[in-house]
Amino acid sequence: MNFNHELNQVVEQMSSKETLINEISGIGASCIAEINGMFFLLIEIEIGNLERVFVIRISAALAAQLLSSGVELCEIVNRIPTSTPGTEVNLICAFVVGENVFLVFNIENDTDELILVRVPLCTIIEL
Repeated sequence: MNFNHELNQVVEQMSSKETLINEISGIGASCIAEINGMFFLLIEIEIGNLERVFVIRISAALAAQLLSSGVELCEIVNRIPTSTPGTEVNLICAFVVGENVFLVFNIENDTDELILVRVPLCTIIEL
């Protein structure tokens, strides 16, 4: 299985009228997250000067195929990463699964990777 071919197929399927496939200047970091028994493919797509992360829910079978072709598991942590000399940390977006929000950070140094920070949702009490 060719990972780049698989990514291109996913991008073609998810491209909308406002974002044509021709406008994509590159595919950055990607990883697979397993959360509450569900699998999510995170892909950083560069469109001109913008970097967007798309989160796509995928099947366990597709996750297994992508993992065997070289996509790595997302690192899920409980602390916000900090910048250090030579390392840039950028908050890209957030998504909700169950009782948690997952903040998606892009970490750029010699490599380009996505890190997820798990943050519990607050309980709202009506008085």
